Amino acid sequence: MARSDLDTSFSITGLARPRIHEAVADQIRQAIFSGLLSPGHKLPPEREMAERFQTSRMALREALRALEKEGMITIRRGSGGGAFVSDFDHALRALLESLNTAVKLGQAKSGHLTEVRTMLEPEIARLATLRATAENTKAIEEVVLAQEKELQSGELSRNLDMEFHRRVAEATNNPVLNIVVIAVNESIRDAIYRSKRSMEMRRRVVGYHRNILEAVRSGDSARARAVMTEHVLDVQCHIETADHE
Repeated sequence: MARSDLDTSFSITGLARPRIHEAVADQIRQAIFSGLLSPGHKLPPEREMAERFQTSRMALREALRALEKEGMITIRRGSGGGAFVSDFDHALRALLESLNTAVKLGQAKSGHLTEVRTMLEPEIARLATLRATAENTKAIEEVVLAQEKELQSGELSRNLDMEFHRRVAEATNNPVLNIVVIAVNESIRDAIYRSKRSMEMRRRVVGYHRNILEAVRSGDSARARAVMTEHVLDVQCHIETADHE
């Protein structure tokens, strides 16, 4: 009897079964993703959850530790404590910590972060021109006006730079973009703050911000995208020049 192609070219290996704590973590994770557990929701006490999952409290604790590491839940100690489903801030913090760790270990340089910014920020600016509400535009304008006021007084503060980008991201009305932009920009903040301050650079930054605001206000998506691209690349050039001085 001839052997089939399956016999000669295909080998079957045993499938690894998930460990108990992984299965428990996955069920809780899916409940969060599906909306059954909402941000701020407190999970039942350990004993009760162990009984529901028909597992040991040790396995349950391992599952909760894994979810906490992912940023999915927050474990609070003491009176009134327990396991809570994370909110936006905790999810953002988990992403920030991951990026900051990569930066500190030298795995991600400012150039890598700028590469991500040049992919994201111009598209975010384009979307903002299409989706911004009157409230979004006013929020962006408030930052630009404050920066222009600082510039007129001779102050070289960078305190509002990241806030400007955050508000542009908010104007896309896409919370995922907002989270990613905040995380990336926070990770590159130190490199920007270490770079040399000059009136010329501050004028350019504030000028870019004003031009992006006007593009958003007028709905000129192509201009918003082009100006944001030039702005991000100009900042990176400034950082690299400062690093070599």
